[in-house]
Amino acid sequence: MRNNQNNENINTNANTNANTNLRYLKKVITDSVGEDFWNGLCDVVTTERPKIDIYENEGFLLILAEIPGLISAEDVQISITSNRLNIKGVSKDKYQNQDKKTLKKIKGECLFGAFDRVVELPFKVDDEKIEAIYENGVLEIKIPKSGNIVENTIKIQFKK
Repeated sequence: MRNNQNNENINTNANTNANTNLRYLKKVITDSVGEDFWNGLCDVVTTERPKIDIYENEGFLLILAEIPGLISAEDVQISITSNRLNIKGVSKDKYQNQDKKTLKKIKGECLFGAFDRVVELPFKVDDEKIEAIYENGVLEIKIPKSGNIVENTIKIQFKK
C-alpha cells in the first residue's frame, strides 16, 4: 500500500510540475512575442476544432458545435461526402483589429481562426433535409435519419 501512495505522490508531483512548467513557458512566450502568438500556438496544438456534442434519438442526429466569433453565414461551410459531415470555416475575434492604443488585449484564451472538423455519420443522410442554425456561438446541425442505416463490418484476417 505504501508503494501505491508513493506512486500517487510522484504522479501528482509530475502533474504539478508539468502545469508549472507550462505556465512558465506561456509567460516567457507571451512576454517575448505576445499573447497572439501563444494563442496561435495553442490553436495548432488543439487538434479538433470546433468542439462538438452529439445527441441522437429515433428520428435524427443532433450535432452542436461550439464556434464563437462567426460574423456571417459565409464564415462556415457544412458539407456531406459519403457518410462524413465536414464543418469548416473561420471564426474571428472582432476586437483583434482595434487600435492598440485604445484597446489592448491583456488575456486571450478564446481560440479564433480556421477550423475544419469531420464527423463520421453512422447512417446515410438526405442532404436536402439537414437543418443548421447558428445562435449564441453554437452551431446546431439537425440531421434526419434515412431508412437506410449503413453498417460497415470488416472481416479481419488473422495471420500466424
